[in-house]
Amino acid sequence: MAGKSEKEIIGNFEVSKAGLVTRREILTMGAVAAAGAFVTPALAAAGAASAPAPAGELYVAKDFSGLQGKLDGLSASQIEQHIKLYKGYIGKSNELRSKLKDVDLSTANATYSAVREMLVEQSFAVNGVIYHEFYFGNLGGKGGDPSGELKSALEERWGSIAKFNDFLKAAGKSVRGWVVIGFNTRGGFIDSFGLDSHNIGSPANFVPLLVLDVYEHAYMVDYGIDRAKYLDAFLKNIDWDVVGKRFSIARKHPMGAEATI
Repeated sequence: MAGKSEKEIIGNFEVSKAGLVTRREILTMGAVAAAGAFVTPALAAAGAASAPAPAGELYVAKDFSGLQGKLDGLSASQIEQHIKLYKGYIGKSNELRSKLKDVDLSTANATYSAVREMLVEQSFAVNGVIYHEFYFGNLGGKGGDPSGELKSALEERWGSIAKFNDFLKAAGKSVRGWVVIGFNTRGGFIDSFGLDSHNIGSPANFVPLLVLDVYEHAYMVDYGIDRAKYLDAFLKNIDWDVVGKRFSIARKHPMGAEATI
């Protein structure tokens, strides 16, 4: 992350050196918990760039191809296939956002209607975009242990980094979609959640710090159904610098009861 003279690029938005982060920006970072979240076309934490948005499209795929062939235990083919899936969510997010402008509202119904289906599936598609961007963004490092305040916070929560790693792997074996370690702004502490689907179990007022994809598509090219080996590989490729910077920004958000004003 060295060499950023004017701005630090964290997650899905930019932060000035003065540390001025608006409440709206922080809420945007945490908006993986909300259906229909808006994606800012910024650089990813791992340095991935976005191309200019085509006319009428707000979601633009970030370029994570630099991860291909650079990860320990995750092949170029595995990452290539995973990126293709991510780009599919980009396309569907744009498609659904466009179609919701003209959807027939006269048939609105909680059992079945076009507007209901589009709203629900938009939450799936958009969260599929954002969670993948956090996931790819926290890859590309050398693993090992975090440092500084992030390390202290993880040790306070789990006792030691070794115990945190054990927890992360156990969580990865236990859920069907995503493990998200993040900052709970309502409580003012690091917390963890497991999601069986992109849009099931996404907590509100929760800023992702470390995101782990455990859907089979994340590892089957390399490991078949051996998820345990994939989890070991994931730990070896965490970019703790990115996670630490996400943590420093998340803590600027109002905390406690003020977080829900």
